[in-house]
Amino acid sequence: MLPDKHNGRKLCGGKVGTLKSVSDRVIEVVGKGFERLQSCEEYHAGVLNGLREADLRVYELLTREYERLQSSLQLIAAENQCSRAVLAALGSVIQNKTTEGFVGARYHGGCEVVDDVETLAVSRARDAFGARYANVQPHSGTAANQIVLTALLEPGEKILSLGLDQGGHLSHGARVSFSGKFFDVANYYVDRETFLLDYDAIRAKAVQLRPKLIICGTSAYSRAIDFERFREIADEAGAYLMADISHIAGLVMAGAHQSPVDYAHFTTTSTYKPGGPRGGLIVMGKDYDRKIKAGGKTVALWEHIEKTTFPGVQGTPYLNNVAGKAVFFKEALSDEYRARQFKIIENAKRLAEELVDLGYDVLTGGTDNHMVLINVGNFKEGLTGAIAQRRLEECGIVVNMNRLPYDTKSSAITSGVRLGTPIVTKNGMGDKEMDEVAVLVDAVLKGVKIISDGEYEIDESLKNETRDRVKELCRRFPMR
Repeated sequence: MLPDKHNGRKLCGGKVGTLKSVSDRVIEVVGKGFERLQSCEEYHAGVLNGLREADLRVYELLTREYERLQSSLQLIAAENQCSRAVLAALGSVIQNKTTEGFVGARYHGGCEVVDDVETLAVSRARDAFGARYANVQPHSGTAANQIVLTALLEPGEKILSLGLDQGGHLSHGARVSFSGKFFDVANYYVDRETFLLDYDAIRAKAVQLRPKLIICGTSAYSRAIDFERFREIADEAGAYLMADISHIAGLVMAGAHQSPVDYAHFTTTSTYKPGGPRGGLIVMGKDYDRKIKAGGKTVALWEHIEKTTFPGVQGTPYLNNVAGKAVFFKEALSDEYRARQFKIIENAKRLAEELVDLGYDVLTGGTDNHMVLINVGNFKEGLTGAIAQRRLEECGIVVNMNRLPYDTKSSAITSGVRLGTPIVTKNGMGDKEMDEVAVLVDAVLKGVKIISDGEYEIDESLKNETRDRVKELCRRFPMR
């Protein structure tokens, strides 16, 4: 059957003697379509060759990064690995298109294709999250947060969020961020003994302060978040609720973690942490058409979010990233993706259990998500997060230092490290490999000789032996 866009068109010429049969014309149309497809493939297939010919230095750097990824363990909880299909969308000709505004209300011509791309990305995002509204234009998770904050708040109005040093995020009100410079930010905290969110204490502070916005969601918290409880607190305090789920978005889409979409007024995320392209996303559930007064008018929340996106905060969207998001959200709807999210949690739990058995102070005693937080200062006297990160990386194990709640060390040194399992899980590793990773981490950290907060000595034979074992593990589970 011909595509709908051909309906109503004449498939044969209008002059007697030059008529073509319908079947001949269909063959001609399909043939030209195949020729266009071949040309498109040839054009894009030469992208890396074109880079190599034009800029060998950058090409070599990309090659080095590929080799680094293939020969070291990627355990940074904030990272993931997108598919080659997503990479293809990011490196396609669609990145050349400029436009502003949303589908049906663009400020440039020639948008018929990108309108279809964005419509597809929005539809798939809604399906993936079970949402009523999706905005795929934010350039990042932080940009998505900035859009919501500036849509809701006037300068100086109050936000209640988890403190940065407690596991929150810079864009939730840290003083060095735009969110901390333009708004009045108060923080809630995790319990000093258990390191768990204390919902009773959060409620008490919210009722006392009456913030305009409460932010839930974290960048360094390994337990499940009760979004339903947060909405109850927000309603009692008369506040809007924004859930930033950048770290757990993949788990949420798969049903491996409670979804905030119908509890929070706004749910934001980056799209690369769950395995897609760089970018951000705003989705809304049952409150999407709730009314708000803005600029002397009463509008739906989703309309106000779009006006704040453009022209309020951003200009043209990155349309290649929007295309990449469309590809990714299709992947996120697959059984393979959903199963992998549960496996990510299984691997993180196994890694945490092994590290506890080896004598490490794993915060909260374990994890409910993709993340494991370790207080390395309690493992060995003088050991810091900074030393642990550098020492492990020298041995081919890539993690990040992380300041812990009530940490006495500075953010440049820290007492903790944060490990994550999304990439190693995507590459096929399981329980046995998590045991091996724990043993490798333990050998490295036990073998380091501490001189000061920033200085240490390493045993070259241990370093070389560990690197060889890491490379062999990565060889068995290459980047997919």
